[in-house]
Parts: sequence; C-alpha cells; structure tokens
Amino acid sequence: MSGFSDDGRWWWDGTTWLATPQVVLPQLPPTEFEQSGQLNKMRDRRSKGRWLFWTFGLGFGLPAFLQSPSPDILPYARDYRLWTLEQLALATTYLLGPDEPMLAGETSIYDVGDSWTRGLAVAVTAARVVVFRIDSVDGQPRWIVLVGRPTDVNIEARSAVFGFLWPALKVSGWNGQWTIRGQPGMFKPEPVLDAWRQAVKGTGRTA
Repeated sequence: MSGFSDDGRWWWDGTTWLATPQVVLPQLPPTEFEQSGQLNKMRDRRSKGRWLFWTFGLGFGLPAFLQSPSPDILPYARDYRLWTLEQLALATTYLLGPDEPMLAGETSIYDVGDSWTRGLAVAVTAARVVVFRIDSVDGQPRWIVLVGRPTDVNIEARSAVFGFLWPALKVSGWNGQWTIRGQPGMFKPEPVLDAWRQAVKGTGRTA
C-alpha cells in the first residue's frame, strides 16, 4: 500500500517514507496511443516539422515565437499533448491508486526552435493536485515537483503575455510556483481550473 502524507511532502512506497522530490516513477505501461501505433507516426511528423522549420522559418529570418506553426506541425503537437494526458492518468493511478483517478490534466507543450518541449504537467484529482516533471520530449512523467491538497494549492490561468509569450497555468504550493505553458490553439486550462475548483468546493471552501 502506497500513498502521500496529508500535506503531500512525503510518499510511502510500501516500506519507506520518501521525500516527495525524491520519488522517481518507474517506466509506465504503454498507453493506448502507443499501442495503436500512433506514436511512431507522430514522431515522423515531428521530423517533417523540423525540416519545414529549417527550410522556411529561417529563410524568412523570423524568431521561432513569431513564426506561424506549419499545418503539419500542429497535428503532431496535438498528438503529443493527448499522449501526455494518457501518461498523466497512468502516473496518477500509480501514485494514488485506482480509487483516486485524474479528473483533469494539462501539459506544457510549445514550440522551441525546430522542435517542441514538454517539461511540466499537472493532474487534478478529487483530493490532490500533482505537478509532474517530464524527463524528455519522448519520455514520460518521471518526477514530482508538487503534491498538495486542493485547498493548499492555487491555480491561475495566464495570458500569453503574462505567461511569457505562451498561455499558461501557474500552480502555486508549499514549495514554490510552477508555470505550465502551452501552444495557443491546443492549450486547454479550463478543465484543470474547473476540476480544481470543484475539488476545493468539495471541502466546503471556495477557490
């Protein structure tokens, strides 16, 4: 039996209490997206997107954040987001068990030069907010940077300007603030905000 302490600062792995930042998630089982073969197709699209960036983007001399993503780049980035949400659900179940599933989640995914990055992700359950750190663009949620009760965490939506050129969710908790940035047109903060507010409301308080 595993689980977090009430304040989210410790995790019981069944034999030992570990400080939350020391928890390393094992390799997660394949998601439905991976099993369907879509992951390899997505990676092929990413390679094509890089070619388009170097062929056309630099030819116009525009910085990455001023370039309009090509029609081929956005679909694979959307796929990366959907794949990550499936991973978040698995990671949440691994940490909290099947009785506390993820109700909503979002991941940082935005263009950087000729590729995309996804570094942080947030999952909301009925009793907790968890912020994960992802090990690589092709990896998985590997570490935990924040776990807190909904009443001990604050989540705010930020515009592209205040999210530093990308729309963002700012998650604040006992150990700091974490900004999860997303690409305009793909980033969907509302389900996370709604789930968090409902979780807070379930405690008798308001967000």
